[in-house]
Amino acid sequence: MIPWYSAGSSDEAMDLSALGPVPLELDPRWLSSRIDSSDKYVQYFLVGDKQYPSGYAPFFVHPGALSYCLGESTVFHIPVLRYALQAAPLCENQALLAGLFEPLQEAIGRRGVVFFEGVQAGSPLADLLLSPDSPVRDLFHVVPYGPAYTRRLIELSAGAQFEDYLRTLGSKTREDVRRTRKNFSVKAKNPVTMIRYTEPEQVDELADVLARISRKTYQYHLLGLGLENTPEHIRQLRAAATCGWLRAYILWIGDIPVAFGLGYHDGHTYFGHQVGYDPDISKLQPGIYLHTEVMADLLADGICRFDFLAGDNLYKQRMSNKFREERHYYLIPRGWPGTAYAHSLVAANCLSETIGRWLDKNGLKERIKHLVRTSTVKHFRGKN
Repeated sequence: MIPWYSAGSSDEAMDLSALGPVPLELDPRWLSSRIDSSDKYVQYFLVGDKQYPSGYAPFFVHPGALSYCLGESTVFHIPVLRYALQAAPLCENQALLAGLFEPLQEAIGRRGVVFFEGVQAGSPLADLLLSPDSPVRDLFHVVPYGPAYTRRLIELSAGAQFEDYLRTLGSKTREDVRRTRKNFSVKAKNPVTMIRYTEPEQVDELADVLARISRKTYQYHLLGLGLENTPEHIRQLRAAATCGWLRAYILWIGDIPVAFGLGYHDGHTYFGHQVGYDPDISKLQPGIYLHTEVMADLLADGICRFDFLAGDNLYKQRMSNKFREERHYYLIPRGWPGTAYAHSLVAANCLSETIGRWLDKNGLKERIKHLVRTSTVKHFRGKN
């Protein structure tokens, strides 16, 4: 078997054409644009010639933590160096994949961990991670992170129009969409506009408006997942715009920004990274209105595939027409201290999932989520 090896930094002249289409999240330029501090870097693992590899696995390396959670609350965490990979490694021959893990284990050391994000069920990578006699399990503890989830997508034929998209949705969703679109401008009581941001010279304004809206959302105050107008974020947005990937949308009512959709496109696919809206107008369903405006704009430009990325919720279920099953996995090295980390993480995950199932069975899970999110938003309004 041809061995994998750590190639260090990427050669921009690397030719990956033998491996088929390269997903945006594995593009060396995209990965480089995500580096915003000196303690982050990309570690490349290759098979064969460095310029024309037959195997390619780029890991984004950064300080992270193993989080031990109960529900959505983190009880404690352990600092680690995290090697993260979105999507699966690219191989000319999938039989090569098993050889990746020995050099990977050597590279990460005792206090590093590997994080595979969004591993598709039934894929060669999933089979390799889950097989009891896999060589991966001789080197690592394979720990699922969170429950399996459904990844939602919109897939349409080339040349599809907005009405073609609506016809792929359920009848009740279609009626709701039409009603929302018809009533939104009337109930808003001021002119409604949507602005698309794609150019480097628009980035400063975009970053400012994104932060203004994000600071009003529960994700910002409860989960710490908001967007801030920082030099690092501006640099990332400008790099994406320069490469032609940036495609962000801001919904305005009068001169007030009320909702955003931040995403990137590559070829015929749009990746919806983050959405948010002002909770004061939640009854108008701004998320659905903005999404449909975005879809109309994408289809007009021939972008006929929308990827909602990891995670699932009712909104994604209603607005998508395709899906696939995925799960996240940690690979934690065997030996000390990795074995202790892995066993305690499995125990914490098991307890959290048991509590979650009990709450869900008794109809309490969504009620608690709604209560926490509502109280968070009210607390924010009270401070402002």
